[in-house]
Amino acid sequence: MEIYCTQLGMVISLDYCLKAQNGLPCSNAYGCWKERVDVAAILEANFTDEELALAFNTMPKSRLERILESVRSVRLRRNDR
Repeated sequence: MEIYCTQLGMVISLDYCLKAQNGLPCSNAYGCWKERVDVAAILEANFTDEELALAFNTMPKSRLERILESVRSVRLRRNDR
């Protein structure tokens, strides 16, 4: 299942949203997916209360921050080869 992400400006999967913040869910995941799936149940089943607090009680990263983070990640993977 996919949805258009207004933060990234592209179509992404629920799986991506659930890991968008270094393995934690995107802070917008609930609002974006609540009309399509029981996202609250998915979040509760896959994350601890502490992880959810960390994910949802912080400021979301900007589109630029996410892009730069992705570029850094790709560079690190290339250097590991």
